[in-house]
Amino acid sequence: MRSMRMPHALPIAPPPASPGLLAPQHLLVVDDQRLDRAITAHAAGRMGFRVKSAGSIAEPRDLPDRGAVFDFVVLDLALGDEDGLEVLPLIAHRNPATVVVLASGFDGRILAASQRLAAGLGVRVAGVLRKPILPTALQRLIGQAPGILFPDDDAQLDIAPERIRQALAEGQIRPWFQPKTSLATGLIVGTEALARWTQPDGRAVPPALFVAVAERNGLISELTDVILDQALQACANWRVRRPDCWVAVNLSPLLLSDPGLTDRIEQRLQHHGVPPGALVLEITESNGIPDTTCAMRSLTRLRIRGVNLSIDDFGTGHSSMLSLIRMPFNEMKIDQAFVRESVTSRDSRKVVRASATLGRELGLKVVAEGVETETMAQLVEDAGCHVGQGFLYGRAVPAHVFEAELTETADQPGVVPAL
Repeated sequence: MRSMRMPHALPIAPPPASPGLLAPQHLLVVDDQRLDRAITAHAAGRMGFRVKSAGSIAEPRDLPDRGAVFDFVVLDLALGDEDGLEVLPLIAHRNPATVVVLASGFDGRILAASQRLAAGLGVRVAGVLRKPILPTALQRLIGQAPGILFPDDDAQLDIAPERIRQALAEGQIRPWFQPKTSLATGLIVGTEALARWTQPDGRAVPPALFVAVAERNGLISELTDVILDQALQACANWRVRRPDCWVAVNLSPLLLSDPGLTDRIEQRLQHHGVPPGALVLEITESNGIPDTTCAMRSLTRLRIRGVNLSIDDFGTGHSSMLSLIRMPFNEMKIDQAFVRESVTSRDSRKVVRASATLGRELGLKVVAEGVETETMAQLVEDAGCHVGQGFLYGRAVPAHVFEAELTETADQPGVVPAL
């Protein structure tokens, strides 16, 4: 059992309106049942959304692939002779930043499969609601979604590589930090650096968009260097008060084929005076880890030099087990989809428990991602996970905000070392 919860968790309430967000936001209801559609639309309208509705995927001219961009879509999976799954590719194509709420009465296996399908398309599903949808339920679910929304502007959706280069040069893209918390003590033990792009006018560009563009256009190395450099600088500052603090940085599998990767990372560690053990590199398994000699050499050299390696999104890729066995990982991150579903899905709970057991048997630290409630925290701790990450403990925040939180817990006992 957890002996204590983090005493001053970072804010998890829905972010307030600001010049960086567009208000009112746009929400689309897709439901073939007129009464249910009207109830949902009314609930969303009471929340301040600009609401449009459709009885089928072919009905309105303003579905995601026909001109309009929606911040949220409430989608019924059963649409008469059609099914709501056909809407997901349209959303992925038009605006991957759209957050989807599934409305359904189907059993847990179908809902879990639908959520995994959405995740595979790059569409975020906030969760599932039973019909009729009440305003309080919709507010609670949507309130958990990050406040990074995209404007109704086609030009904004087309992120040219030159815009990313300019943003990097001008310092518009910076790391924000989300706490990682010991499930045993409830105390912050580290953080993950997440790339955030805030434009000069205050609007935020969703990472799902610009990271993908960077990977496709050969900019992922430059983006990673910027985030890594600033994350290590921040970590060096924090370690003055919290010498056990560590930071995790995402590393695209595309970079593992770069023979100079290990030397560049080592040079940055030395430059900032951060020991290799205070850095965790999270390699996203769902994107596919290349099983090549060069990739193996890079990962092995990093581990030999003391850098920690984490297999991210474990269980969602095509080669989870092979990657875990062949590559020198010493941390496993259980994908947030399984963690979120564990509250309502017995199968997902079994996956979380089996993954945690496997990780412990292999001598890995096990991190549960997407922990949003106390119930989830208890489930993943009971399953054998060591560290939790998610909105329960705090959202990603700028470095100075995270430093303030870390300073408050600097003298708290029970903080565990990195790995």
